[in-house]
Amino acid sequence: MSVLKAQALSKVYSSKGNVSYKALEDIDLTVEAGEFVGVMGPSGSGKTTLLNLLSTIDKPTSGTIEINGVNPIKLTNNKLALFRRRELGFVFQDFNLLDTLSIKENIILPLVMDGMPPKSIEQKLAPIAELLQIAAILDKRTYEVSGGQKQRAAIARAIIHQPALVLADELTGNLDSKSAKDAMDSLKEMNERFKATVLMVTHDPFSASYCERIVFIKDGRFFSEIRRGSNRQAFFQQILDALSVLGGNFDDVPFARA
Repeated sequence: MSVLKAQALSKVYSSKGNVSYKALEDIDLTVEAGEFVGVMGPSGSGKTTLLNLLSTIDKPTSGTIEINGVNPIKLTNNKLALFRRRELGFVFQDFNLLDTLSIKENIILPLVMDGMPPKSIEQKLAPIAELLQIAAILDKRTYEVSGGQKQRAAIARAIIHQPALVLADELTGNLDSKSAKDAMDSLKEMNERFKATVLMVTHDPFSASYCERIVFIKDGRFFSEIRRGSNRQAFFQQILDALSVLGGNFDDVPFARA
């Protein structure tokens, strides 16, 4: 079953003086339930624009998006806010955790906002916190834990309400190599154990090697796609090869981490 279906997605930005810039052009993208898909491309290729459209933060100029069978573009603002809260999970490079809340309070926020009873919340939290190895820091504040622990807390928050789709944006961008590996191991574990459907935008070949499939875009258009076999190291090399063909600036990507 397709969780995400985007067809002929285009986005044109107009600036003063009627100069228009085509950020995305005719992108088709389908993500099946339980898939872990990466999106890569040089700086300015349209990755962020695509993520903004899929996350319902922005609206396409043309084309359609369906998430779990719903076209979010047609929803009213109130229904869209509810749809986003229930159907989507987000993991960001800068964690987006609230400093005024404990790690636990940050993670369970989507459930609290939905009015779930405290006992049910605890039942959902316990296995995720255990799996992500953050059970010991649940009562700490965000400034008392490491970047890697913050990112694992952010992954827990993105998945605890069992959204249809988890969208991750450069989630290892602010992490050292060990924390990046821990975060990616955690995300992959969530994908496999909880059948979470994940779409991740990344510059980093190491992070991308955790995906099952990678879609490359360039100059706002689909460029190519590769699928992972059983060997992650071989897939990492495939990604490097694909990026060298793609060309462009990848913001000094750390190419030697796998």
